[in-house]
Amino acid sequence: MRTEAVVVGAGPAGLLAARELARRGVEVRVFEEHAVIGEPNHCAGILSVEGLKRLQVEPSQDFIQHEIKGGTVYSPDGTTIQITSSRTRAYIVDRAVFDRYLADIARREGASIEIGRRIEELTVQDGRISGVAGKDFTVPTDIVIDCEGAGGFLVRRLKIFRPLEEILVGVNVEVSGVDLEPHMVEVWLGEELASGFFGWVVPTGERTARCGLACSSGDARERLRTFLRRRFGEVEFTEPLMWPVLTGGPVGRTFSDGLLLAGDVAGQTKPTTGGGVILGGLCAIDAGRIAAEAVEEGDFSSSFLSRYEKSWRDALGNEFSAMLTARRFVNKIKDRRMDRLINALKHAGLEDTLERMVDQGDMDMQREVIRSALKHPGLLKVLAGSLGRLVLGELRAIFNL
Repeated sequence: MRTEAVVVGAGPAGLLAARELARRGVEVRVFEEHAVIGEPNHCAGILSVEGLKRLQVEPSQDFIQHEIKGGTVYSPDGTTIQITSSRTRAYIVDRAVFDRYLADIARREGASIEIGRRIEELTVQDGRISGVAGKDFTVPTDIVIDCEGAGGFLVRRLKIFRPLEEILVGVNVEVSGVDLEPHMVEVWLGEELASGFFGWVVPTGERTARCGLACSSGDARERLRTFLRRRFGEVEFTEPLMWPVLTGGPVGRTFSDGLLLAGDVAGQTKPTTGGGVILGGLCAIDAGRIAAEAVEEGDFSSSFLSRYEKSWRDALGNEFSAMLTARRFVNKIKDRRMDRLINALKHAGLEDTLERMVDQGDMDMQREVIRSALKHPGLLKVLAGSLGRLVLGELRAIFNL
């Protein structure tokens, strides 16, 4: 049966796009390949307070497990820097429940969500996307928003979009009966632990935590087991869940005739942390808005749909670029230099300075925090001494400082 719009994937991006379409009176069907929305749950589940407001999602005890006020960074040699805030900065959420919460909102707005229905092909007619097809069904439509996730199976088959870059292997487990600071996230650095990224301990309660890491090489599960022994000693944990972590920034093009890409499939995740719910969700809301305008105008051409890419790049392009620069810069710092840097920051008494910057900054829009750090005299002195003036100068030049 024909529909005005199709959304592929019932993750946060797909559900937010569907919510936006339905709110604007567009007939929309969402297709989700899994039998249960939100499963498998393979996310660290940290969502900023400001981010939920931007997505127009009310915080709810239905999905909030815990609140976070700060974090502790561990250098490879174990030196720590602690950054706390005067307020709750983030919620730890049960992603499976959160996704179902978004699904209920989309349904209330009028979206139809069909689970256990895998889309295997984007159909093409007269040079534009004209529908979707599964094993035993075909659905003609005016426009498709592809939110299928990092796998990008459908768009890879089209061969018109640049593939995602810098994809790491992430792994998560749940642990219980452990001692930790209940409102503080832990970030662990080190090439042997998590090459190209970091490890994390995310409290989900008083003595429970979600622990994981992402890495560019090696066996992620074995690295995680080693990390858990280092952090907690012998501890029981749940079956590891693995997923791709994206740190390469957005793809070069997110639209075609009759088609928009949003969320992980478009690389719309934070390169610094791999988080995609907030920024990917904002892009998905934009995609839903532009798709609704296309339905109203009856224009599904690339020319019309290009306004989607202009919209999200105008709003978020500089943020993605700044975070990608920061991620690539940090990846170049070897463990010995990272130890030297964190020890120097600590001994220079700059933890309070960093704390103020983070407290006043934005967890999702990180460009200004990065710029502020690169302009602060005390931080500049430590960075130059630890990393070298030439390296620091190159970084500042990228930010036009």
